[in-house]
Amino acid sequence: MAKGKDFYGKDVPELISRACKELSASQGDLEIEVIETGSAGIFGLCKKKAHIRVTRKDAQSVNVVDAAEKDEKSEEQAVARKKPEKKASGGKSTAKKKPVSEKKEKQEKKNPAEKKESTQAGGSEGKTSSTSEPAQRELPSDEVIASVQADISQLVEKMGFPSDIKVELSDYTLKCQISGAHDEDLVGNDGRTLDSLQYLLRKMMSRRLPERMMISLDVGNYRERRAEELKERALELAKQVKEDGKTQAISALNPSERRVVHMILQGDKGIRSRSVGEGLFKKVLIYKPGKKNKSGSRKGKGRQSGRSSGNQ
Repeated sequence: MAKGKDFYGKDVPELISRACKELSASQGDLEIEVIETGSAGIFGLCKKKAHIRVTRKDAQSVNVVDAAEKDEKSEEQAVARKKPEKKASGGKSTAKKKPVSEKKEKQEKKNPAEKKESTQAGGSEGKTSSTSEPAQRELPSDEVIASVQADISQLVEKMGFPSDIKVELSDYTLKCQISGAHDEDLVGNDGRTLDSLQYLLRKMMSRRLPERMMISLDVGNYRERRAEELKERALELAKQVKEDGKTQAISALNPSERRVVHMILQGDKGIRSRSVGEGLFKKVLIYKPGKKNKSGSRKGKGRQSGRSSGNQ
């Protein structure tokens, strides 16, 4: 067997192209052995060149391949000649088709047992599909719920705010309630501390809880009171927008709070609401339909998210 010729360079495709040119042969006529694919290294260091070894195929092996291809083509042509012609002149079939009913009768005479079995099977399958229940979601075990409660208790104790913790499952959401003497400290300004704790808790529990299960963290019924305050404020600002036509905004709202504002305003066709900003906390603009929102749009064109009322 002829000794192969080594080629070195940047990458394998480049080396194959160079080998074909130097040896005046196509890639199919060459035996190509990839010894090293090459590497760019780390930060430009420890680079490795690509390395291939190329040997020209002998004439006998090439002839064998060509003969195999010819045999395959001739076999395909022979099969094509054996196939009966489906259509005659005029595009209509020359063979007479038997009526479907006649074929069906013959099949039933041959296999009456198979017909009965298929009918029974089909009936049972239809009944199963019509009465099938939707797949139930996976729920966390009691041990997992107890571990969530223990972790929250340990977390607030480490913060220096020991509190009572209650965790319960409702509508595929794990509702965690904190209560005690340190409610204001755990809520923080505009609920920022509470939102941060909820985000941290979701990250901590993501591997223990079933997929797409939500965690809601509340302190002293703050979420409900906050929602009522936002509804009142949104309605007041909407009224003001209708009177003077000036766009109003509610700043630094998390996704659930923005949803509260959009939902309370979506039934009022005299105004619109839109979320603007980046990150978790955004502001909600309240404006008249068709009015170009200049406030908030100067800071970031293309940063606006959501459309009319109902979007976060």
